[in-house]
Amino acid sequence: MIVSVITVTLNSERHLEEAMESVLAQEWPELDYVIVDGGSTDGTLAIVRRLAEGDPRIRWISEPDRGISDAFNKGIALARGELIGILNSDDTYAAGALRAVAEAFAANPECDVFHGDMARFEGDRELFVLKPAGPGPATWHEMPLNHPATFVTRRAYDDVGTFDLGLRVAMDYDLVLRLYRHGCRFHYLPQVLAGMRYGGASDERLLAVAREVYAASVRLGYPRWRAGFWSGVRVGKGVVKRILRRLGLHGVMRLHPRFHGAGTKEGN
Repeated sequence: MIVSVITVTLNSERHLEEAMESVLAQEWPELDYVIVDGGSTDGTLAIVRRLAEGDPRIRWISEPDRGISDAFNKGIALARGELIGILNSDDTYAAGALRAVAEAFAANPECDVFHGDMARFEGDRELFVLKPAGPGPATWHEMPLNHPATFVTRRAYDDVGTFDLGLRVAMDYDLVLRLYRHGCRFHYLPQVLAGMRYGGASDERLLAVAREVYAASVRLGYPRWRAGFWSGVRVGKGVVKRILRRLGLHGVMRLHPRFHGAGTKEGN
């Protein structure tokens, strides 16, 4: 079974090679790796060309796009796999992630979304492991999954559509909400599948994320007053977490049941 991984890039030379190597090191023989570049002007394309020359599993394009959602959609259109993961250029897969997901799909072919735990990093320092909340009523107002540790079947994309070009930072939330609303079945793997660094678009644009989550949920049927309330809660929680990060008080965050200290990953 082919598993496709998509990485979108734009001037991503700082961490791209590490991200790509984490994909290429996966012990899964039927890997299809698609790089979608938005027209980088730094050393990004040199890294892609060098690795692609030595590995036929890599296919890539470089051309202007209309944002991250557009780049994701180009990758999905190019992907050959039955199961598709999206790994951003500053994130990494854990060893054995693709095999674990592929075997879970083989054992649970009725499911369309496979997801797991995610390690959070500040630079190269692992801070904690984040467990997903999982799908449920709260999906109407918060992202229940760890996007880098999530894989979606081709048939699910065919059923619910791809990423919304009108969203700039919460496109992953919108997709998961549509999958949940459509009745797709989710399968949780209790192990770390990916690592994610702080500093992505959603980390740096707290208010923009809250606005887009509000708009996406209301558009799909959530009452405005509830969406507004949870948007306020989201912003408040985001501010508190940002303060804790800046003060180096990550240990406080581990008191939450979804957080686990580094080195205490379950399922590994």
